Amino acid sequence: MLSGFAYGLLAFTSTGSGTSLDPSTLTGGVTLFTALMAVAVIVGVGTKIMKLPYTVALVLAGLFIAILQRAPVGAELHPNLVFYIILPPVLFRAGLLIDVKSLGRHWIPVFLMTFAGTILTTVIVGFAIHWALSPDLISPGTAWVAALMIGAMVSPTDPVSVMPIIRSIRLPKSIRTTIEGESLFNDGIAVVLFFILYGAIFMPISEVVGGDGPNQSQPVITAATAAHEQPIVGTDVSLVHSPKSDSAVDIWAGIMLFLGNTGIGLCLGGVLGLGAVYLMRWADDPVLENTITVVLAYGAFIIASNWSASGVAAVIVAGILVGVLRCSKDKALESERTIVTFWESIDYIMNSLIFLIVGFELQFIGVGTLLEEKVVLAVLAVFGAMLLARALVVFPCGHFSKAWNARGGTIVFWAGLRGCVTLALVLVLPDNVEGRPDALKEFLLPLVFGVVLLTLILQATTMRPLFKLLRIEEQGDSADA
Repeated sequence: MLSGFAYGLLAFTSTGSGTSLDPSTLTGGVTLFTALMAVAVIVGVGTKIMKLPYTVALVLAGLFIAILQRAPVGAELHPNLVFYIILPPVLFRAGLLIDVKSLGRHWIPVFLMTFAGTILTTVIVGFAIHWALSPDLISPGTAWVAALMIGAMVSPTDPVSVMPIIRSIRLPKSIRTTIEGESLFNDGIAVVLFFILYGAIFMPISEVVGGDGPNQSQPVITAATAAHEQPIVGTDVSLVHSPKSDSAVDIWAGIMLFLGNTGIGLCLGGVLGLGAVYLMRWADDPVLENTITVVLAYGAFIIASNWSASGVAAVIVAGILVGVLRCSKDKALESERTIVTFWESIDYIMNSLIFLIVGFELQFIGVGTLLEEKVVLAVLAVFGAMLLARALVVFPCGHFSKAWNARGGTIVFWAGLRGCVTLALVLVLPDNVEGRPDALKEFLLPLVFGVVLLTLILQATTMRPLFKLLRIEEQGDSADA
């Protein structure tokens, strides 16, 4: 019923008034945004009545509209939409509200889940998917690197997907903090790792020596540019690319670049966050303070990226500083009425847009490609490998850190949702190689979409029933959690 209302609204918007939904025009962009938000409102009200998970209902509504081929033109998912529109406010809001004291107490499981989880997932998924990378998809010399690249692509637990689900369940602090911290901090690691591996595979034909052929010594995205997410907007991935016949990744150089650029991002976020806090104190005006936080969230990401630093790290630190220094005890009530409420609304809007658009992607990928035998087998292989990698990190981590027991670990294990960050990374891949449609990207689009869809529908819908089944204490850091 909800999907039917949404379908009817989009049909009316696109044909009833004659207004174009082309987002390249001002009128079309405003119309498209209004239509998507109207659909989100209808679904949101319906989920309150029907007791359904809001984010999952939005994805299902988007899927229904996509199956009917009614997703509006211009509503495709794009990397820039994710990294420069959606992610900064979502990360800032999460940093703003995270329990810093709890994060300090449980930093060991957060650290292990973030670093070990990302690396282990990359490796295990790479082994699980290598069989599917036949010579018609990728050169045998780079097949293993491509397999690891796919592993890095699906390794980050997406904060946009995870946060709305865990906020609807009253989890113990140790579990909630670990899940939130992991989803906040592992994005930057996964993105850097992805681009290092990506740069080891592809190079542009335009990089030539004397115009006769590709410069085999220069990758399209080097480790230096990969380490700070800049290629997302700085590289035209629609250019004609040529795969390398062989590849090697300087792991040590990548690690040093990652640490350096992450450190710069942390420092920039700290400086900008402190500056924003002082401005907010001098202004002492709720409306102006909210405006300052918006500028801070987007500005920290943009400035850090332009300075070859980690925008993700900058935004997270800036959000944490505002939450700790401005939303302190003497300002807690005022902040609850102004800053926190404002950012809850922003977060709701961003989640509504992205989950609808994720559902729409089925129309642009194609139902038929998603149901191909090889794609289905690959989706199951990757999903199984992700679960295995997560189990190998979560349960030992809970045992050694004593942050949770087996029941609490089951919740953490099942909360590893993937979402728009993973989809954005697969869309970064070149559209063509050597002048022909890229077979690897055509294979990975339905594969990655299927994996994301499986985590959103299967895991997200069963989180609350699993929580009730395990009878975990809802408050505090009990020994049973």
